[in-house]
Amino acid sequence: MITHVLDTSAWIAHLQREPGWKAVSEILAGPETAVGISVLSLVELHARLCSLGDEHKFSEVVEDYRELFAQIISVDETIALRAIALRQTAPARVPAIDALIAATAAHHDAVLVHRDPHFLALAGEAVRQQGL
Repeated sequence: MITHVLDTSAWIAHLQREPGWKAVSEILAGPETAVGISVLSLVELHARLCSLGDEHKFSEVVEDYRELFAQIISVDETIALRAIALRQTAPARVPAIDALIAATAAHHDAVLVHRDPHFLALAGEAVRQQGL
């Protein structure tokens, strides 16, 4: 059972040792936690590494983290429909990929771990969150 879903922003914070990385480390090391990521985070991570000129590190990074993640979670119709519902009720714009990642966490009744302020537009009861 997945207990936490890392948004790409949290994954990158951990990878780059940006603010919040220690909290992500604690979550990843927790004996009672099972951390998942959305398959969509692979796309976002690749884009970020490309922007840093580190595209060549992508496969190695994914393999290193694969051992820490309980699951890389696919997006299906149920998650897509939940993302649509989340976006419709949010008072501010939430990017589509982020809505899908939040819906992934909600679908698994997991805590969404992130550094993106636009997630705060999602109702707390709709998605449990831990901001970094």
